[in-house]
Amino acid sequence: MLIHDLLDRPDTHPGPALEGLALISGMSPQLAHLPVPAGDRRHRTAPRVTAVVLTQDEEDTIGRCLDALTQDVDEALIVDSGSSDRTLDIVAAHPLPTRVVHAPWQEDFAHQRNLALDHVHDGWVLMIDADEVLAPADAGTVRRAAVLLDHILPHADLAACPLVLDDHDPAGRYPDLPRLVRARTALRYRGRIHERPYDSDGNAPPTVHLTTVLRHHGYHPTVITAKAKLDRHARLTALCRAEEPDNPKWVFYQARAELPQHTGPEAARSLFGRLAAAPARDGLPPCDYTDERRQDTWVLLCELALRFGGSDEIDTYTALLERAGRGAEATYFRTVVTTSRSLRVLAGLADTAADAVRETACADIRVMGRLHELHGLLSLATGRYEHAAPALGAALALGAGTFLSAELERLREEIGPKDPAR
Repeated sequence: MLIHDLLDRPDTHPGPALEGLALISGMSPQLAHLPVPAGDRRHRTAPRVTAVVLTQDEEDTIGRCLDALTQDVDEALIVDSGSSDRTLDIVAAHPLPTRVVHAPWQEDFAHQRNLALDHVHDGWVLMIDADEVLAPADAGTVRRAAVLLDHILPHADLAACPLVLDDHDPAGRYPDLPRLVRARTALRYRGRIHERPYDSDGNAPPTVHLTTVLRHHGYHPTVITAKAKLDRHARLTALCRAEEPDNPKWVFYQARAELPQHTGPEAARSLFGRLAAAPARDGLPPCDYTDERRQDTWVLLCELALRFGGSDEIDTYTALLERAGRGAEATYFRTVVTTSRSLRVLAGLADTAADAVRETACADIRVMGRLHELHGLLSLATGRYEHAAPALGAALALGAGTFLSAELERLREEIGPKDPAR
C-alpha cells in the first residue's frame, strides 16, 4: 500500500498509530507515492518536539505564544536578539521548559533559524513566530502530527506546513509555509528575509500540509508602525538584492512592496519594466531558491499591466500562467482585458448612434426612434446611465423604445430599493 492510498481511505485504517491521518490535508507527490512502512509502531515513544521562537522585544506577545504550546512541545528554544523589555523575564517565569540562546541581530532571519537548528538534536523543531498563536482547537495536533510522520515517513527529510492565518487580513491564508522539520534535518534556511529551508542544491523539500492552524497577529497597522516592519523589510530585501543580483526573486519582492505607491499608469509602466527585466536564469540548473517566485512575478506583471492598459503584455503573461497551471489567475486577467476592450467598442458604438441622431435629417420617424433606442441601450451597457433615460424618452416619443424600457424597468427592480410590503 502507498501512502496516498492510506490518505484517500483514512476511515478504513483505525487504530492509535494512524489516528492523526485527518491532520494531513495533502503532501508532495514524491511522498504520497512512497510505500507505507511495515510493522506496528503504536507503542513507539512519541518524539520530542522543540519550539523555536525568535525574539526581540516581544513582551506583548511571547506569553500567549508559549501558553498555546504547552500540549505540543517539550521545550521552547528562544533565540533572542537583544531584548530590552520584559521578554526574557516572561520566558523565564513560564511553566513551559525554555532555553535561551543570545544571538545579536545580523539583519538575517535565516541565520537566526539555522543557529537554532544547531542547538536542537532530537525529535522535531517547530518554527513559530512570537506573534503567532496555535489555535486553541488545535492544541495537541502538532505533537500528533509528529508521531504520525515518524510512523508513515520515518526517513524522509521533509517540512510540514500548518495553515497560517493573518488575523488582520481576510485574504491572509498561507498554507505553504514550512514550519515543522526534523531536528537532524540536512535542510538549512536561506534568505535574510522571506527565509525558507532548502537542501544543499537550493531546492525546497517535499512538504506535508497540515490542518493545524497558527493565527498570526503581527501585521496590525499599529504593530507595523511601532516596529517599523516595512522599513526593515525594505532594508533586508535591498541587502539581498545587492548580495544576489542574479536572483530574480528579490526584484519581485521589491516590486511587490512598491506596488501600492505605483498607482498611476506611468508609474506602473516603469515598475513593470523593472520587473520584466529581472535577471533570467535560462540555461542554468533549476533551483527553487531563485525560481520559486517566477510564477508570482507573472501575476504581478499582469497586475501592473492592467494599470497602464497593457493588453498585449497581459496576453503574454496569462499564456505563461495558463501553461503553469494557474488558470484561475489567467482567466481573471484575460476577462478583465476582454471586458475592457468590449466596453471600449460599445462606447464607440454609443457615440456613433448619438452622432447619427444629431446629424441625420431623416424623415423616417421609425428609424430615428430606433437610433434613440440603440443609443440608450449602448449607454446602459457601458454604464452611461445618465444618457439612457433621455434616449428612452426620445425613443418613446417616436414610437420606439419598448425593449429599452423593459431593460430599464428590470434594472430598477434588481438594484432599486425593495418594497418591504412585497
